[in-house]
Parts: sequence; structure tokens; C-alpha cells
Amino acid sequence: MIKVNSEDFSPLGRVGGWLLRRAVPGLLAASVSVSAMAQNTSWWRDIRNDRASAVAEQLRAGADPNQVTDKGEPALMQAVRDDAWEVFDVILADSRTDVNIMNGVQETPLMYTALTGQLARSQALVKRGAEVNRLGWTPLHYAAAKGHADVAKWLIGLKAIVNAPSPDGTSPLMMAMRANSVDTVQVLIDAGADPSQRNLQGQDAIDMAKQFGNDRLADAMEKLVQDRRKAQSR
Repeated sequence: MIKVNSEDFSPLGRVGGWLLRRAVPGLLAASVSVSAMAQNTSWWRDIRNDRASAVAEQLRAGADPNQVTDKGEPALMQAVRDDAWEVFDVILADSRTDVNIMNGVQETPLMYTALTGQLARSQALVKRGAEVNRLGWTPLHYAAAKGHADVAKWLIGLKAIVNAPSPDGTSPLMMAMRANSVDTVQVLIDAGADPSQRNLQGQDAIDMAKQFGNDRLADAMEKLVQDRRKAQSR
């Protein structure tokens, strides 16, 4: 089981930093209100300590599974942050749970489970109606960011957009190159990922690998690009 730490919750390893600048003011207001229930310290304490039976009891008593922390983190996603997987399963099983709920930086539960390599729980979310494709950062970006090739392959099988651009033009392939994940890069290339795609800073996948010291992977990608160009010129 993957032990989650706070730095996992941004593809660049900074909690919300990369995405916070793109947050929509008042985003949560339309979907969730911070009620007295959200201030229920026992609820959040039970989540933090993965007390599934206690959370289940509160849900049966009428607790809202979609309540958020004072920082705007939905309970389902806070469970991932706390490595509280039994609680996650209990909240997900509640029919009232919004599986497409977003936190303050527009991340979704599926993005979190993709980031942490939780394939079975990602599948459970999709079975409940979680969206694979969305504007901006996607679950595929997040799976690629941590090199979870199995999750990436599964998402692609569900028609995840392989070359989906983030708000700054970053592709899932760039994230896999940054993560130095050969397996994930191969999955993406096999699915049609474009190595020449550039972000708003003018970087392509090879540049991204070089920036983070992944020179061998960058060299391999350069050879692939050159071989493709030769084949096309024949």
C-alpha cells in the first residue's frame, strides 16, 4: 500500500502550488457549504485515524458525505490524504457521495486515486460515475506524474485523451518524462502520445526530461523522434 504524504498532492510535488494559481474564486460555494457538520471535529478525527465503523455510524445518522474541511477538501479526498482507505471505501459506498466533487483547486477524487496508484479504487469511482476526461489537469496527468503505468493504461482504455493539455499546455507524456517512468512513457507512446507537443513555456517532453536530469530517457525519446522522421521521409 502506498503511504501518502502531503507532497503527493500536486503533480509537481507542491501542495496545490501549481494549481492554486488557477483556482476559481468561490469555486466551492456553488457545490458545498461549510455547515456546522463541517466543523464536527470527531468526523475529521475519525477520517484521519481511518475509523471506518465510526464514519459509517455518522453517515447512518445523517452526516453529509460531501462535507469539506476548512481548507475546502472534500471528505472523500481528505481520506486519501490521510491514507485512510477503509474510510474512503465507506464514504464512496454512500449513495449520496458526489464522485465528481472538486476541491478548491479543481482536483477530483479520481485524480487523487490516480496520483496514488489506487487502480481498484479508481475503477470503483468510475463505476459510480467519475469522469475520466475533463478540461485542464486530468486523472491521466496525475497517473503519469507518479509513474503509475497500470492506472494510465486503464484510463486510456476508457478513452482518456492521451494528449490532453493542462492549463499551461503540459501533456501526460511530459509528466511521465518528468517522473522518469519508462513504463508509463511507453504506455503513452503506444497510445499515440505526441512527443513534439509543447507547453506554454515552449517545452516538449524531451525538454521536460532534461530539465529534471532524466537524460537517458530524453536520449531514448530523441532517438524515437528521429527514427519517426526518417520513416516519414522515405
